[in-house]
Amino acid sequence: MITPAITRRPPCRATALRLLRALLARLARDARGNVMVLAAVALVPLVIVIGSAIDVSRYQMAQTRLQNACDSGALAARKLMTNDTMTTAARNQGLAFFDHNFPAGTFGTTNLTRDYGATSNGEVGGTASARLPTTIMQMFGFARFDLAVDCTAEVNISNTDIVFVLDVTGSMNCPDDGAFCPNGNNNNTEAGNARIRGLRTAVMSFYDTVEAATSSAAQVRYGVVPYSSGINVGRSIPAQYMATSAAYQTRVPQYTTSTSTVSVTVNSLSNRGTKTYHSYWYNPTGESSVSSQTACNSKAASSPLATTDVYVDNTIQANTVTVVSESWNGDLRTRVITARATFQEGVPTAWWNSNWNPRCFIDLTYNRYPADMNATIVERVSNTFASWNYQQATWNVGAMVTNGAVTLPTGASGANQVHTWDGCIEEAGTTTSTSLNPLPATAYDLDINLVPASTAQKWKPTLPGAVYLRYSGYNATQATVNTTGNFGLAPYYCPKAATRLTDYDRTGLENYLSHANGFRALGSTYHDIGMLWGARFLSPNGLFAADNATAPNGDAISRHIVFMTDGELSTSDTVYTPYGIHWWDRRVTTGTAFADVQAAHEARFQAICRQAREENISVWVVAFGTTLTQSLIDCATPGRAFAASNSAGLQTAFTQIAEKIAALRLTS
Repeated sequence: MITPAITRRPPCRATALRLLRALLARLARDARGNVMVLAAVALVPLVIVIGSAIDVSRYQMAQTRLQNACDSGALAARKLMTNDTMTTAARNQGLAFFDHNFPAGTFGTTNLTRDYGATSNGEVGGTASARLPTTIMQMFGFARFDLAVDCTAEVNISNTDIVFVLDVTGSMNCPDDGAFCPNGNNNNTEAGNARIRGLRTAVMSFYDTVEAATSSAAQVRYGVVPYSSGINVGRSIPAQYMATSAAYQTRVPQYTTSTSTVSVTVNSLSNRGTKTYHSYWYNPTGESSVSSQTACNSKAASSPLATTDVYVDNTIQANTVTVVSESWNGDLRTRVITARATFQEGVPTAWWNSNWNPRCFIDLTYNRYPADMNATIVERVSNTFASWNYQQATWNVGAMVTNGAVTLPTGASGANQVHTWDGCIEEAGTTTSTSLNPLPATAYDLDINLVPASTAQKWKPTLPGAVYLRYSGYNATQATVNTTGNFGLAPYYCPKAATRLTDYDRTGLENYLSHANGFRALGSTYHDIGMLWGARFLSPNGLFAADNATAPNGDAISRHIVFMTDGELSTSDTVYTPYGIHWWDRRVTTGTAFADVQAAHEARFQAICRQAREENISVWVVAFGTTLTQSLIDCATPGRAFAASNSAGLQTAFTQIAEKIAALRLTS
């Protein structure tokens, strides 16, 4: 606090004191009544006390007013500075704010001076002085107060985390002046004055404003969440929180299977049954040189026609088969089995006669019998594509998360097809309940602090190359449809991968936002999924708490979502989204009417906004080229919803938000 400097009036002081002493001496010698005179004299100290109180009060008010004027001017000057240099415009801005708050002659002051300058580190310093004449105290020799103040202002931002949640739907390709836009998305080509181009400029202006206010001791991080009808956050999620299998609206090939036996090797036999005659082979061979029946019998005994325990093809009793082991090599299947089958023996019979030519004939009798066998069977299994079952089916997609791709039999005629993961996800399990305050226990997808502890709580990779619409005739159906035809894939849009909070430099952020690097407009508008992941990226208590809870310097962190959209929420029941294809999956509502789907996602949007605010996250909303709806106003932190009619307005809104986040602060 500045102690007032009091200046005394020098003239006539001694004379006045001598006259006062003489008057008091005469009164003391005069015994007659001097009541009125004595009373008047007694008022003098009282007047001095009251007068000094009035003038000191005036001094304090003037001093405070002068200090406030100095402060406001310092803030105004620093706000106008784009770097650490005091420009003429910035100085004049400071003086103008000072003069507005302390016009010349305020409280009767005179000799007013004020000025502003900048230090090498960008602080604005100001000084002001004036003289304040006294009123009552002048008659006692106190002529004036000398007023003097100084002030300092700097732009100084604390630890701050900012996530841009940016609508990159197709309409962002449209001209920012409302000119004609074919198909509502300029045929998915950026116009020369496209809204998305204005968005890039506005984000960089925001960045420049905040960075100009950043203290080297503070941590300032930025994240970017582009959203449309999809959200690309899969590679930000730890792999253990991604499901390895999931149900999709897909197609499953149906085959006609044929199996042919390549070989059967009998390893052992047991429990042979009764032999029964099967067939007779007459005169299969003969020899002329054999001289006796005995010799002919010997020939029969050693004949290769004498066989035993020969497996008879295709006689395995199916209901007795037990598979011991199985392996594949291409289309060859090798199985070791135990089973009961039919076996055959060949019994030769010798006939000799000296009058025959040849003299020795050997015939063959076949007997058959059942037996238990252990055998190795090699089969060729051929699958011939027959048709498709279009249905909900579960695919193993773990390889998509670990290796970035999975192979499934969803290609032409059931051929293997490689599906490469683009990073977009399907959300965790949810509920169709419309009562979302408080959140139902099973609304896992709406929990901004979700850390999965069960399969239902995990996220799933999207599978756009294998997710199909399904019809019976001209009507959509949830039933399985078997057909040889090919239904169409569901429309699908996956924006650029979102980035978690990081210490962006200007070039890095500018490169991220460039068209060449994939920051493009495509798809429809699902506000809830964008807001959800903006809040998850910021929350100090959720999936990324380890990175978000504290700053390196130990100070508190200010958290902000800057949510920008150029349109109202716009859903579809046939687009493949993080909630599947609504008409077939119906995860957020059982209704299929457009109004039902809109209402469900609107309620979810508000539930997420509410959670973000309850986490002490400031939600800033900007409606770009569209109406600032009550829904957007309700989502925002009170007083933090803006409207911008064109790119220039968007840049202004973003700059204003940045200035408020930067929090201009007086330092002395």
